[in-house]
Order: sequence, then structure tokens, then C-alpha cells
Amino acid sequence: MKYEFYAGSYGKKEEESIVKFSLDGETGQIERIYGWKGVENPSWLLLNAGKDMLYSVEELEPEGRVCAFAVEEKGLRFVNSVSTKGAAPCHISMDGREETLFVSNYTGGSLAVCRLEASGRISEVMELIQHEGHGVNPLRQEGPHIHFTKVSGREIFTVDLGVDNVFIYEQEEEGRLKDTGKRIVFPAGEGPRHLEFHPEKPGLLYGVCELGNKLGFFRERGGEYHLEALLSTVPENFSGSSKAAAIRIGGGRLLVSNRGYDSLAVFTLDEGGIPKPGQIVPTGGKSPRDFEIFGNLVVTANQDSDELRVLKFDEATGALEHTGISVPMVRPVCICRV
Repeated sequence: MKYEFYAGSYGKKEEESIVKFSLDGETGQIERIYGWKGVENPSWLLLNAGKDMLYSVEELEPEGRVCAFAVEEKGLRFVNSVSTKGAAPCHISMDGREETLFVSNYTGGSLAVCRLEASGRISEVMELIQHEGHGVNPLRQEGPHIHFTKVSGREIFTVDLGVDNVFIYEQEEEGRLKDTGKRIVFPAGEGPRHLEFHPEKPGLLYGVCELGNKLGFFRERGGEYHLEALLSTVPENFSGSSKAAAIRIGGGRLLVSNRGYDSLAVFTLDEGGIPKPGQIVPTGGKSPRDFEIFGNLVVTANQDSDELRVLKFDEATGALEHTGISVPMVRPVCICRV
């Protein structure tokens, strides 16, 4: 089976900052299809359901941008870009009707809500939701830092690393967001970054904590999410500096990447969806900011070693192993599957 994916990066405008690749599901071999220059720091990419529009942030200070590209046979065609009205946008999500983009301004601590035209072109920001407050870490939680949004029906789950909370908003008919007042509360100082829902069991949520290098497991009861487990993503005896990053679920497993202790933490999910710690496998590269699961293969984006690497789950043992396959790319930090 052949897979295709885009990789975004901290590349400059004159560099190929967005690259499309193909992945052979049997051999693990990666081939470059094409690259695109002209956008700076496209650190998160999002493809629409029809796979004919690609959206990218430009993670810039003091004000970032969100860009739209038409996907054509021989590459990308720039459509337009608009300001996110906040600093360092780092993530994009889209509502189910593909009428609205939600862009997380990390440094700005705000969520930009952008209307999409029927053509896929981005309209100006129609609403900017500014978070307030701070956490207990004076260096990383001096203010709000929105890192990620997850769309679930009409609910928008917005992860704020700076205040250790996930804010739950409800999307109204005209696209604007209403604060439900509900929060998913992480332990102080853990710094939640990304989250995932269980793909088959409603009410189970998993959040990765960048500052604490933890995986939080939550269960919904009575409309509220309750923390049931907080599991380390690095070995207990590890004493260096590391920051947990991405979280993905596939094949009955949950994986978390660690930057610093450059590795993937592998958790198995039992029949009840409860995560059980397993391997912690070095990625072979530096600072795996993002990764994606393709069947039995895992592709990691190793930012500080300028490469993508391929790992594989052994079919007999289930162990995650290195394939020795890699491909160069300038500072890759995001993988978006086609």
C-alpha cells in the first residue's frame, strides 16, 4: 500500500518549507514528490476532506498568518493568507462543515476564528478569543499559551499550556464560539499541549503534557472530564531536559514523542481504553516534534537533525524497531497525511 503525506517545517521562504512525500507501506521507503517555497515557518498543516485545499500557519512574531493553497496535479498553488491577529500561530483545525478554521496563537494566547469561503479561500478573522491567566511555571506559564484545538461535533476543545486547562467552546450556527464554562483541568505545571479522543469509545480523552512529560488519561462522567491516570513518557530515572510533543493513536496503540529524550513512548490501549506503558524507543534523530502512524510504520519529523525517519512495528512481537530509512528535509516539525 502507498501512503502520501505533507511535511511542514521551520523553513524560510526561500527554502522548500512544505514537501509532499510518498511512503511504501511494505518496504518503508520514502520518496519526495514535490516541494513548495514561499511560506515561512509552516509549522502546522491541515488538509480538507476533499484533499484539494491545504492550509498552513506562518508561525511568526509579533503577528502570524494562516495560508490557503489549492492542491493541483503538479504541486500547490497559493490562494491567499490572512493575519491571525496574534503571535506565533502553531495549530489549525476545521469544523465539520468546512466553513470555519480555528487557529491557535501560541505566544499570543488567543484563538482566531476564520470564516472559509465556498472556494476554500480564507476570510478575515471574524472572532478573536483571548485567554487570560497564568500557571505556576514562571518561565513557560507566565501567561496563556494556546497550543491546540480539537473539534468534536459542535464542541471545540482548546488546549492552553499556560494555564493547565482545556477550554470547551460550543460553535454556534453563524460559526462563532460560545464558552460553555466547562474546563478539563490538568495538574498544576504539567503544561498540556495536544490531545486525542479514543477513536471507538466516547468519553475517553488523552492529553500529552509538554512541561511534565506526562500522558493524562481522562474519562467523561456526567458531562465533566475526570483525570484517572497520569503516566510518564520518559524513564523514571531520566533527569535531563525533555519536552513531550505530539500524540497519535493507531492500531490499538497510543504514541507520544519526546524532544530532549529523543524518543517515542508507546502505550497499549486495553479493551477499556486504559493506557498501559510499554516501550520508549529512541527515534534516531533529534527533537521529534511530530510523527504519524501509517499501518505498521511510524514516520517521525526530527526537527534538529533535518530529517524524517521511519520505524516499524514488528508483526510477530509488536516491538517498535528502526528500519534504517530516512530522508532529508529542512527542520521538519509537522506531518499531515493525505
